[in-house]
Amino acid sequence: MLPQAGEFYFLWEICSGGVEEGNTVRTFGRLTTYDARISEAILSVHRNSIDYQLQVRTSLVEPFEARIGSEYMVLGEIETAAGNIPVIQARLLMDADGVNLPLLERAVQEQRKYFQQRVARDALETEVLWRRRPILN
Repeated sequence: MLPQAGEFYFLWEICSGGVEEGNTVRTFGRLTTYDARISEAILSVHRNSIDYQLQVRTSLVEPFEARIGSEYMVLGEIETAAGNIPVIQARLLMDADGVNLPLLERAVQEQRKYFQQRVARDALETEVLWRRRPILN
């Protein structure tokens, strides 16, 4: 069985506790630290005058050429560290320098909006069909 593809969450959503443990996620941020001895990296992002940092366990993706200050995208599972702090166990960690991250953020937001509209439309169609069904005695 293949692992989940991962739903896109922004780093600040993960850091704010908006994602349950065990979920497969994709996110991005700037690599601020990396320690190969303990297989740990820190991705960070600045949003609305707040700095968010997310610990990334890198044991499954090593060796990789870490470039401090570069943007990275990560795919992995959410785990919880001591103090109820979210951590990603990375399955994929790739350099995202050159990716238009504001455009990517906008695309994710548009995709979410589309899926919400689709769910609402499907629920409405189901309700209409339910009301039209013949009553059997």
